[in-house]
Amino acid sequence: MMKKYFLLKEDYNVENRVKFKDFTTSKKATFLKEDVEILRDMADMYIDSDENTIFPALIESPVLMISEELYDLFNLYEENITYKIVVFSDIKREIQKVYRLMVPEVIDGLSEKTTYTKSNWLENMVLDKNKVGDNNIFRIKAALDYYLVVSLDVAEAILKRDFQGIIFKEVEVV
Repeated sequence: MMKKYFLLKEDYNVENRVKFKDFTTSKKATFLKEDVEILRDMADMYIDSDENTIFPALIESPVLMISEELYDLFNLYEENITYKIVVFSDIKREIQKVYRLMVPEVIDGLSEKTTYTKSNWLENMVLDKNKVGDNNIFRIKAALDYYLVVSLDVAEAILKRDFQGIIFKEVEVV
């Protein structure tokens, strides 16, 4: 049976999601394995929050970060991911949350059946099962962006827990 895969994306429709103080743009920075040396082992990000603030399990912008709980789950499925600790700090409320900046492997797993829009954005991702191999959590570079992809096993494990702020989109595999 062919392995199934899903794009893992942040759900930007979550109301009251955490707000970062020092980032006013929605642009996201992408770090690759070769960038890891320039990243500190630990960083602080200042936030504004209140008692209703939602801390999504997955944050794509300003950089790819996952909650400590999702980090624990990912470690069960993939050892080839580099992480750096990021501490979200709300000084007024005196609270901190630990997240992990995530630098997964980028694999060349696209099939030639992948399609793009006229402006060179991804239209329909199609993975090549031979190129993807046994990977469970990885990134794919398609056109102008990077996409986080997880196997069905990882997606099911996420769904069995009470993670907030994650959207799944099944990816075709040939």
